[in-house]
Amino acid sequence: MAGETIVYKNDMNLVPLRRFTSTEINLFFAMCNKLKEQETNVLHLSFTTLKELSNYSSETRNLNRFVKDLDDVYQKMLQLTIRYEDDDIIERFVLFSHYKIHKKEHYLEISIAPNLKHILNSITNNFTKFELQEMTQLRSTYSKNMFRILKQYKHTGYVKLKIADFKERLDVPRSYQMNDITKRVLSPIIKELGSLFKNLNINKIKAKKGRKIEWLEFSFEPEKRIHSKRQPNMINTEKSKQQMSREMTPEWLKNNKYQPIKPKTFEFTEEERQAFLQKMNK
Repeated sequence: MAGETIVYKNDMNLVPLRRFTSTEINLFFAMCNKLKEQETNVLHLSFTTLKELSNYSSETRNLNRFVKDLDDVYQKMLQLTIRYEDDDIIERFVLFSHYKIHKKEHYLEISIAPNLKHILNSITNNFTKFELQEMTQLRSTYSKNMFRILKQYKHTGYVKLKIADFKERLDVPRSYQMNDITKRVLSPIIKELGSLFKNLNINKIKAKKGRKIEWLEFSFEPEKRIHSKRQPNMINTEKSKQQMSREMTPEWLKNNKYQPIKPKTFEFTEEERQAFLQKMNK
């Protein structure tokens, strides 16, 4: 499984994986890994391959359980739709158009829907890319879903989400108050993703009026871009500069109006915190 990568259009990060377990998320992206750049071709994926790619625990799960997990994945995928709207129409599409489990022969038959083949095929811009193994080793479903979002912004090191949007995209129960979100969602994210995203910080931003938290900001040390020789100036467009500037100028760097959440295993002095803020501001 080492070296296997996932690449897809950023549109898919807007689709919440509702009620998916950690195992089901791993299986889903193992399938996406094999379907990339395959157009609408029907693929046969062996159970062995899927288990290896998804870091599936064969020691504790027998064949019947694995078949059930595959079936549960598709049942939940049928409820996931990618939405398209313009001035005239609204359309919704299911990602996979063909899904058949061969229990005796031990393989899965699968293909992507024709209308959505662009999600995993011929991707040149506006995409999310990450190592499959990094994600499958995460335990929390919240960590897995936040991992995908942070990878979308890996070159800027900054993303800001409204609380409502954050809860929607990570499938956080509506009943969760801020204390619940901090304990059950943000703490696992910091614990698991802190080693994958250097200097990861989560900042709570209050509304202009009242004490209610309105935004969550995620900041970390951005990854360096790797430029090809053919397109050395690909990101030097005015649009890219504007996008970079917008993402790298968070309000909390200006007025310090935030509540930081940091890994429990680390403590920072005021001098170190100020040095970090100066670095991010630059």
